[in-house]
Amino acid sequence: MTTENIITRLEDLCSVLAYCSHRKSKDQLPAFSLSERILINQERGSLLSQLNYETPPALVRNYTCPPELNAKIRFNIQKIADTNWKPELKSFEA
Repeated sequence: MTTENIITRLEDLCSVLAYCSHRKSKDQLPAFSLSERILINQERGSLLSQLNYETPPALVRNYTCPPELNAKIRFNIQKIADTNWKPELKSFEA
């Protein structure tokens, strides 16, 4: 996987997790179960390890979400695109 592909996948995974949290905060059914969110975060960790050049390639863990979860991720990415949903930006006051 190229660096560009890894970054795109990381952005997609972050987006679907944020979308899931947003739905839950609005008392809607979350897009993913707790165990699915854990699996998504496992893939994120794997991708971040692949981008970390301090880790020898032989020690980099490779993990991808199962096909059923990938289908659900793709569905939610499409839903985000169709609705033009963007995460709310929080402002932090000093």
